[in-house]
Amino acid sequence: MKRFDSIDVLRAIALIAMIICHYPIYLSSGEGNDAFLLFLTNHLLGGDFGASWFVFLVGVSQIVSAKRRKIIQYKFNDLHVLIRGVAIFFIGLLFLLIIQGYSQLWAWDILTFIGAAIIILLYCRQLPSWVLLIICIAIHLLTPWLRSFTDIASLYGGQFVDIKVVSELVPNLIFDPLKDYEGAPTALGNILGFFLTGQFPIFPWIIFPIIGFVIGRRLTENRMLYDTPFLLIIGMLTAFMGAFTAYAGSLLPPYLVDSEYLSSFSFYPVSFTMVIFLVGVVLILFTILWNIFDKDPEKANKPGLFLLYCRQISKYSLTIYITHFALFFIPLRLIYLFTGEFYLRRLTSTSVALGLALILIVIYYPLLKLWDKNGGKYSFEWFLAKILVIFDRHM
Repeated sequence: MKRFDSIDVLRAIALIAMIICHYPIYLSSGEGNDAFLLFLTNHLLGGDFGASWFVFLVGVSQIVSAKRRKIIQYKFNDLHVLIRGVAIFFIGLLFLLIIQGYSQLWAWDILTFIGAAIIILLYCRQLPSWVLLIICIAIHLLTPWLRSFTDIASLYGGQFVDIKVVSELVPNLIFDPLKDYEGAPTALGNILGFFLTGQFPIFPWIIFPIIGFVIGRRLTENRMLYDTPFLLIIGMLTAFMGAFTAYAGSLLPPYLVDSEYLSSFSFYPVSFTMVIFLVGVVLILFTILWNIFDKDPEKANKPGLFLLYCRQISKYSLTIYITHFALFFIPLRLIYLFTGEFYLRRLTSTSVALGLALILIVIYYPLLKLWDKNGGKYSFEWFLAKILVIFDRHM
């Protein structure tokens, strides 16, 4: 089966969005004159979208990979995928421990979620698509109710803060937590964080890879052309519903973004309305990208620089995700080791941090091209392949 360029392009755009988001929020305070630029990079251009696109593609890619490896029945017997999920989960834990530091070990980053999602999707292979969509709806409806039994707000600083840049136009529309989630004070709380209260908990984030899984089935069955108008309509209606419900939530105090159905937008923890909105956006974007890059494969021209860039970035997505954090977290921690000063969120201005992110986005391409000529040796994809080969030999 051919490689779908729409997958590579969306994955590359997701990675770019996350880099644009992470450098400003971790290296600058975003206060004063930088407030609007931080809002732009953190919410409009970055984190609020990139993460959902990235995990949506976990589901799409698992179906495409299974078809490519001719696992037609999608039964729960693919040890290769199981080992991959477990490996990525532990890579995620090591990433949190070594790069972000011990205090972040139980923050449950996107990599630990992806590892778990890969394993969960193995069970989804046995279920029809309509059942999977019902499961997504059930998870979405259950999440605020389950959160109501927890003190989730205390894990995010005790309150959620209205973003001033937006509040001047629409008060109480978008909220950020007072502080980042750093894990719970107890082991049981950390387990709960993995499933419900962490940065990327199973509930409700598993909705995105499951929907991607359903779309992946349509993709590999050559149904996307037929589905295009329906997906665009569903995407637009869903995005509008999320935005409209968030606006309605902004009119009704006490603005409990963590455990209410009629709630404002929030990304950490992701609110009920934000999930609806993001599902709509990813359906629209992926459908448009498929129509641009994969609709007429026979008419495909020689790939331009943009597509070559996206293919290269997508190929090394795990390496890019980990290294873009390492490039600023490790120096910050070394400075702290020798000086006692930790410059997290106060190293430089937001504009300079954004400039560093853009430079990194540009230089990744030639660096990865050179690395690729040597077979990507010692990249995280290379290590993951070696792990899979070891287990494959004993299967």
